[in-house]
Amino acid sequence: MGMLARALSDHLKEVAWALFLIFFILGCVFLIFGRQLGYETMIWICLGFALIVIGLFMMIILGELLWLGILKVSKYFKPGD
Repeated sequence: MGMLARALSDHLKEVAWALFLIFFILGCVFLIFGRQLGYETMIWICLGFALIVIGLFMMIILGELLWLGILKVSKYFKPGD
């Protein structure tokens, strides 16, 4: 595995860990405030936040993959060759 692929793998592990922690916090918020505001209301609020978080993290991952692709392609088309 190349250096860039290894770095991408490490970055994706960090992103997955952060995503897990955010979902865990959303689950705790659902349980804590669901009793006060109603579980039906809180499930929609938490799902909305989860969709926003997933969208943001997918943009981060796609940006990382795009950057990796640009670096791979730029190796084949070096100026002066």
